[in-house]
Parts: sequence; C-alpha cells; structure tokens
Amino acid sequence: MRRLITLCVLAGLLAQPAMAAKKPPVAPPRITVQAVAAMPPSSPQRFRVTLLVDNLNPEPLTVKRIEFKLKLASEGIIDGDSYGLLVVGALEQQSVTLELHSDIVSSLSRLQSFTSGPDHTLPYQIYGKVTLDRRPKTKAEVPFTSSGDAPLTAIATR
Repeated sequence: MRRLITLCVLAGLLAQPAMAAKKPPVAPPRITVQAVAAMPPSSPQRFRVTLLVDNLNPEPLTVKRIEFKLKLASEGIIDGDSYGLLVVGALEQQSVTLELHSDIVSSLSRLQSFTSGPDHTLPYQIYGKVTLDRRPKTKAEVPFTSSGDAPLTAIATR
C-alpha cells in the first residue's frame, strides 16, 4: 500500500510540469477596417484599405497571411490578400495597408453616396481567414468576420 501511494505521489509530481507547459489555445486576432481610400478613377477601380489587426493574446502573434472578402455598402465584394510575416505584440494592435482592385464597384461617386456623417463613413463587412505561424506546430488557419463603418476618402489625381 505504501508503495502504491509513493507511486501515485511521484506520478502526480511528474505530471505537473507537463500540465504547466500546456499553453491555452490562441485566440484569433480581431481584424477590422480602419480606412478606405479610393485611388484616382481607373479600370479596375483601385482602393487603399487599412486593416487593424488586434492581438487579444498575452503573447506575440505571427500572422503569415490574411485572405479576405470586403463588402463596401451594397456595391459588391472586393477580394484581398496580405502575404508576409506580420508580428503583432502581446495585447497590441498593428495596421496593414493594402492596395486592392475591383471591377465590381460601379463608380466612386455612387460609393460616396453611401457615406454618412461628418467623417464620411461607409458601412463594410469583412470576412476571411488568417494563417498564423504556430511553430513548432503546423500553421493554423482561423476564420474571422467583422463589420462596422470606416471613413472613405478619395485620393486626388496628381
């Protein structure tokens, strides 16, 4: 009986470091649209979109890729991709600015008609997936979605 108790206590002591090493699951980053800037009129229409990546984790997060679809007002969907490593510090935010192209948006003036308020905000919906670098484990793809209002500006022709 004494031997059994000793083995149980020893097993419990050995299991503690293994349990302590187990990290909680990583929360996906929150991704929102900070701003949308329409480039000078062209075909296809070009946009400069600034995304805000918010790391909700107590440790740094490495983002390898962001694939998304962005719906501006009711004017269709714009596809977007961000490649390359982006390291967002623990409980920090980082902005990413991308240039996107779309044949779907009929005209800049039509898009501007959907803006509201003194900041000329435009309703948006964004959804897609984020590929996280989870070394030494394999990469992790996490879905995301958000919606809100983002200011729309027009970049003038030079």
